[in-house]
Amino acid sequence: MSTNPNGLIPLILAGGRGTRIGHLYPDLPKPAVPVAGKPFLGWILAQLAKAEFRQAVISSGYRSAELLRQVEPFIPAGMEIRWVAEEIPLGTGGGSAWAAKQSGWRPETWLVMNGDSYLAGTWPRKIPCIQGAALVAREVSDTGRFGRLEERAGKLVRFSEKTGGGAGLINAGIYRIPSGWLDVLADGSRVSMETDLFPAWLQEGKEVTVVRETGAFLDIGTPESLASANEFARLHLS
Repeated sequence: MSTNPNGLIPLILAGGRGTRIGHLYPDLPKPAVPVAGKPFLGWILAQLAKAEFRQAVISSGYRSAELLRQVEPFIPAGMEIRWVAEEIPLGTGGGSAWAAKQSGWRPETWLVMNGDSYLAGTWPRKIPCIQGAALVAREVSDTGRFGRLEERAGKLVRFSEKTGGGAGLINAGIYRIPSGWLDVLADGSRVSMETDLFPAWLQEGKEVTVVRETGAFLDIGTPESLASANEFARLHLS
C-alpha cells in the first residue's frame, strides 16, 4: 500500500496558530512561517523526502487554506500529501486520531510529528526499523522550556512538567504510534498526546521505546527561537 520505509506514514500536526509569534506573522499559521526562503513545514517535508518517505498526511487547523497555499509549491517531487483540516482544535492526540481516520490511509503505524519543530540527524532512518511504539528524544542543556522525559533501559517512564531546568532529555515531538492505539479514540475527542495519551498507554502497560538523537534541534515557537531560524537553516538545512 505504501512506498514509505516499512509502510510508515508521517502525520504532521500543522494546525498551530503560534500565539507567541503571531504578532510577527499575523496572517500565517505557524508551520507556514518563512525560514531561509521556504515555509518551515517545507523543510520538514524535504527531510522526509530525503529519507525516502513518499506519502504524508498534514493535519491543518488555523488558516488551513493559507497553509496549503504557502506550502504546496515546496512539496518535494514525487511526494503525495493528503490534507486534513480540523474543524475545531482537538489537541495533539485528538488531532492525530482525527487526521489518521480522515486521511483514508490505513498503515500499521503512524509517524506523528509536530510541524513547528525540526530535528536534524539520523532518526528518519532509525525509526522505521523500531518495532512497536517509539518516540524520539533529544539531550539538551536546559529542559526548562520544554519539560523533560524519563526513560529506563531505553523505555519511556514518564513526561515531567516544564518546571526546574538543567540538562536532560526532552521530547522532540516525533512519535511512532501503532494505528490501533489511535483507532480507539472517539471522533472529535480533544486530548493531548503528551499529557493524556502517553500516560494512559504507560498505565495500561504499553511499552514505548526512546530513540535518542544528537542532531540539532529547533522549535520556532518563540520570537527568540524564530530569530535564530535562518542561521539554523544555514548550518543544518542547506
